[in-house]
Amino acid sequence: MKSIPVLLQQMSLLALVSAVLGVSAQVVLPNGIGLKTELTIVSSDSGQVSIPTLSINPNGNTESASNISLRGAFEAHENGTAIFIDARSPEEFQKGHIQAAINMPVHAFMDSMAFLENLDFGTPIITYCDGEDCNASIDLAADLKLMGFSQVVFFFGGWLEWQAAGYPIETGS
Repeated sequence: MKSIPVLLQQMSLLALVSAVLGVSAQVVLPNGIGLKTELTIVSSDSGQVSIPTLSINPNGNTESASNISLRGAFEAHENGTAIFIDARSPEEFQKGHIQAAINMPVHAFMDSMAFLENLDFGTPIITYCDGEDCNASIDLAADLKLMGFSQVVFFFGGWLEWQAAGYPIETGS
């Protein structure tokens, strides 16, 4: 029977070898987890949060989705220069949404392909969800960028900020 010090030494060696192999694999593999995650600060009129840059720029190129302010979103709405896409659930959308918005829950993105394929890839799109506690608008914007849409921004202040400002809203589907 092995003594406890020898057993502890072997367990420590095994843990060290496992850690070295794991980190090495992540560095070498093309889609491994980076040792340092770059963060992007996203701000709204009511606060800010840090999110992984990969969330808004999954391609790693200069074509990342960016945030639009409440004022910028309102101007686009008033001028009719962008399509607003609500990334929340159909139930939340029916309770209230930005006037003329389209509901496209991020978890059902693939179900929206028929609609999206009929849009011009240069169409300005603004995605939104509940606000600062919801990243669905960021995820949806990234999916749309991956699909090839070139003018996609996310409105991080979202439904809560829009509603609080007293801007045009609707209920129903």
